[in-house]
Amino acid sequence: MSRVGEVALGIIGSILNAIFLIIVTLAVMGVSSADSAEIQMYFEEQMIITDPTMTSEDMLMFNDIVSVGLNIFGIVGWVFVGTLLISLILSIVGVFKVSKNKSPKTAGVLFIFAAMLSGIILLAPILFYIAAIMCFARKTTDHHLEETFYNNDRQQTDQSHQPL
Repeated sequence: MSRVGEVALGIIGSILNAIFLIIVTLAVMGVSSADSAEIQMYFEEQMIITDPTMTSEDMLMFNDIVSVGLNIFGIVGWVFVGTLLISLILSIVGVFKVSKNKSPKTAGVLFIFAAMLSGIILLAPILFYIAAIMCFARKTTDHHLEETFYNNDRQQTDQSHQPL
């Protein structure tokens, strides 16, 4: 049985996952390399323009919030990059497993793990879930059913039925 559907969905999902991985990596690198003092100064100028009654304590508190937010975004971003990379590797291995039709059940499990690691609302996990369902639902052809030794139905239909 051909597994072209699963392979196609896995490849498309892997490509989308790789594109999203590149975008997230560039965004995290940009935030990590940004000068927090420059960003804080920009926000201070904007806050003074919008609300001239801001006190210096408010500005200090806002600067602390901005610096903590940038640090948290950097840490969470790198964790997300790592999970996306693992997801990409699992999906590629799943595509190779299902393309040779050797272990489609294993490929289905790999697709499910890849979908769970790559996100929730994206298109790639949806494609991975569909490929996993197809891996589990489609039956592989059994070659021994075509042999006459294992086929009991052919032996029963050759015998004539005699009424009592």
